[in-house]
Amino acid sequence: MKRYIYKCASVFLILGLLSSCNPDLTETNPNFTDSSSFWKNLNDTNSGLTAAYATLLSQYVFNLREEMVRSDMGYFSNVRPDPFLTGDLAYTFWFQNYSNNNFFIDRHWAACYRGIFRANQVIEALERIKPTTTDTQKWIYQMAQARFLRGLFHFYLHTSFNKGKIVIEDHTPVTSDDFFKSVSSSEDVLKFFRADLQYAFDNLPATRPAEKGRATRAAAATVLGTSYLYQGEYLLAEGYFNDVIGNTNYSLYGTTASGKDPIAMFYTVNEFNSESIFEVNFDGAFRPELGNFDEESTTNRLAFLSFSQNLCFTAPAWVAYAYKAEPMDPLDARNHIGGVITNPLRGVPLRASAMVTLPEDLQTPTYGVPAVIDASAGLTLFAANATAQPRVFAYYKKYLNVDIFTAETANTLGAQKSSKNYIVHRLSEVYLMQAECLIKRGAINEALALINKVRARWGLKLYGITGEFAGTRTYDGVVYTATTLMDKLMFVDKPLETSAEGHATRFTDLRRWGILKSNFSNLASKTYYTNDFKYAKTVNPNIGTQVTRFKASVVDEANKVSTSLPIPNEFAIPAQNFVEGTSEYLPLPSNEVGRNPNLSK
Repeated sequence: MKRYIYKCASVFLILGLLSSCNPDLTETNPNFTDSSSFWKNLNDTNSGLTAAYATLLSQYVFNLREEMVRSDMGYFSNVRPDPFLTGDLAYTFWFQNYSNNNFFIDRHWAACYRGIFRANQVIEALERIKPTTTDTQKWIYQMAQARFLRGLFHFYLHTSFNKGKIVIEDHTPVTSDDFFKSVSSSEDVLKFFRADLQYAFDNLPATRPAEKGRATRAAAATVLGTSYLYQGEYLLAEGYFNDVIGNTNYSLYGTTASGKDPIAMFYTVNEFNSESIFEVNFDGAFRPELGNFDEESTTNRLAFLSFSQNLCFTAPAWVAYAYKAEPMDPLDARNHIGGVITNPLRGVPLRASAMVTLPEDLQTPTYGVPAVIDASAGLTLFAANATAQPRVFAYYKKYLNVDIFTAETANTLGAQKSSKNYIVHRLSEVYLMQAECLIKRGAINEALALINKVRARWGLKLYGITGEFAGTRTYDGVVYTATTLMDKLMFVDKPLETSAEGHATRFTDLRRWGILKSNFSNLASKTYYTNDFKYAKTVNPNIGTQVTRFKASVVDEANKVSTSLPIPNEFAIPAQNFVEGTSEYLPLPSNEVGRNPNLSK
């Protein structure tokens, strides 16, 4: 089923390249086959649509590693106290000193416009064959898919670049002027891509498609709602989020009622689960001969970039500590070893076990080994001796194949050719975005209810005095205001729930909340420490001969001891280099500015 979406894609990728490279824009070239000859019916346009979706396979559409370290959620490489300096300038995102000639900025721009070009090809082909098409419903479905993609890529560009002032591409190039357009205002770009997404919302099915990886009404609603949220138009965002939340085709994965293990949500077997709204479909069985850096390959490098030494993105100290410090609900049996409520609490909360590797997580198998700390798969979470610091405090797990391999190097295709899907949107994210909308209009109890649904899934203590789970779950007893609940959302629940997902999610959140600079400065003012971690290699960590792992456990100021080592600050340089009014958006790529002088007009 994972391969279905890629059938016929290769042919249409080639055709798309041919049709975009006609060197003569004024007269017919007898040596060039016009692209219209390739688009005869809905089977052809569907294959072209598949090629448009294949654009999402490119690492550069999302630039996950770069966006993680650009925000407060990632540290570049495992070299300390300063990151490893790569030739491709990936490290500059952590340093906050990237420029318009940065390789990844250029590739992000190009990848999104490639997707727009392919979507426009399909849109124009559908318009051409419309008079001879008898299956109107299928035609509308394909048009909605194509317009979803065109809207999505414009949304990504608008979010990332030049304060939203980008080039609108509403058709494939026809004249020379089409190659030298100027940027449009942010408002015009918003209006354009929202019209595409609205068409998709109105015409895509509410049910999940047979072709996995294709968009639905819920995907369009999520992106549309997000675009309104990003602009502070909360009431408009609410309507779209409500449409998703009310869709019975989606439900939170791993609730106690479902009987499913929430830790397994991101395992390969659970791709496209009940919570998944949109994810990019990868499959190593399809065209395995393609190279590691072929951006049309149906494998990705995300597992490699999640653990490789000099090139990885890892969790900073504050993130590692925040995940393990979330208070577990003692009334939830899942939080107790073996699921027996009279047993001791597990080493870390369930959300932490699903999201990251932590040395204290003695209950979650990793690469076939019972405890993360003992995994001999390159995940080194402790120091060589009592006076040294570990290189990594926590690895992000979502794209590691911890459930199917003994190590990433055990992948027969190679460590840089993972088949794990990329997560773009999940239902829990919609719950949290809707909660923000509710907070903004003072509906605190309604916001608490949504946030607590997500927290209850993970067995965490709930916020507030009482609510839906009264009598079966523990509440923290705090009376929340709009300010205090928003703080929880900004610094706990949203970042920990949606880490390493979507398109520049965390950076964009910090920017629209107006706290990018202050957040970096606040983190730069804090000191975290590492302690030795002692445990027993048994099911019950309180029984058996203890083993010591040096400086494996991250703690805050309140939990340091006499032998704790301070961690060199990971945000002093980002805080120093971030320039308000400049660093909030990516600049227009120098290659594009040099090619098109109208971009700067």
